[in-house]
Amino acid sequence: FLMSAGQAQAFVRLLAAAERGDGAAACRLGDLYREGLAGLRYSPKETFRWYSRSALAGDANGQNNLGACYEHGLGCAQSYPKAAKWYRRASDRGDAAAQLNLGIMYYFNRGVPQDYVEAHKWLNIAAARFLASEEDKRARAIKNRDIVAKKMTRSQIAEAQRLAREWRQA
Repeated sequence: FLMSAGQAQAFVRLLAAAERGDGAAACRLGDLYREGLAGLRYSPKETFRWYSRSALAGDANGQNNLGACYEHGLGCAQSYPKAAKWYRRASDRGDAAAQLNLGIMYYFNRGVPQDYVEAHKWLNIAAARFLASEEDKRARAIKNRDIVAKKMTRSQIAEAQRLAREWRQA
């Protein structure tokens, strides 16, 4: 792999910040290793390592990305329960991507018991939290929420909507 002088300087700064416990910096390192960017080689092991550091530092994006590592077995053994755990932590911190992922986990019974009310709730929260610039992700959350709703009774949908409203107010 070849890194330019500028990339090397940026990498050293990012690495130093991550080593100091900066969760966002650790997450960015995970991203770079996951994509093989900035002169770094693609490395699932390093991706997992840096997302783990980020997640443990409390970075919601890192927690979501660590959940994705566990869900797909990227740099670690696949584990739906661990994926759901990290998606839940990031969801509780307001990460819309994690909320989308957690809703899907509830729908498909992956690492959590299948629960359409919880799936609908998290997908509804995610749809409301994605930014205008993330319209494709928002549309995905809405599409999945509507698929879940087709398997639910009216009272279940009402319960899911109530739980979503309560979560947003908390």
